[in-house]
Amino acid sequence: MMIRLAPLLLTLLATIAQAFDQGETINIPMTEQGLLWNKQIQLEATLYKPAGEGPFPLVIFNHGSTGPRVIPDTLTIKPWGFGAYLNKHNIALLIPMRRGRGASQGSYNESYNCSVNSVESGINYASQSLDATMQYLQQQTWLDQEKIVISGHSRGGLLSVVYAAKHPQKFKGVVNFSGGWMGGQCQIKTPIASNQGLFSKAANNNPLPHLFMYGRNDPYYSDSEIESYAQAFKEAGGQIDFQFYYLGSSANGHALFYEHSDFWIEGFKQYMQQLDLM
Repeated sequence: MMIRLAPLLLTLLATIAQAFDQGETINIPMTEQGLLWNKQIQLEATLYKPAGEGPFPLVIFNHGSTGPRVIPDTLTIKPWGFGAYLNKHNIALLIPMRRGRGASQGSYNESYNCSVNSVESGINYASQSLDATMQYLQQQTWLDQEKIVISGHSRGGLLSVVYAAKHPQKFKGVVNFSGGWMGGQCQIKTPIASNQGLFSKAANNNPLPHLFMYGRNDPYYSDSEIESYAQAFKEAGGQIDFQFYYLGSSANGHALFYEHSDFWIEGFKQYMQQLDLM
């Protein structure tokens, strides 16, 4: 007996297939600088762009860490479903791979050491890849330079918040999915280099509206730690919409972005509408 799929399901499957095929691999030039040398390298990035000439609003999505060794260094992050959703709303999505990740050249030097120096140098090192990305974007005629939202997951979430705090004029908003640089088991003696301290510092004199989205039962940060991140950001003067989801007793809260979009998509849509981007 032949089973006939409902038209809605057929449309959904076609949309998924089309979305999976979308995405343009681009190379972003970057200059690495040493004490006595300069070296030209290329960063890999994936662009999901709506049809047409634009200019389009853009969401930049910054990936997380390797785990360590949980995620292969060579894996290129391609959240194609997110790209299809944004493209449907006439918004582009760019996912830059930082040095030493995916097919990006250079070394992956975002250490997992708990020391203050390691945390600060790791964030600075990651920020240099974002500097190159922003320089590349300044030359793109398809982009509406006044409508850029920076976002990211895990280390990429915290990186987005910290980077936007240093360059608020470049962005319209910031979306943080499960952000943090080191897990809760990493006790950093200097508060300013802890996740809580980093969020607090980034909130100072920061005019941008932020959306923080986390899932409970995150294996890297406890529920109370996550709540302290949002509280510290708010108390330091940051504009924040904090959304904290219970995904189920067996769900991994850290997988909120990749595996539980049904929880966060409406909150994200409302945030983008408030920014006048949807």
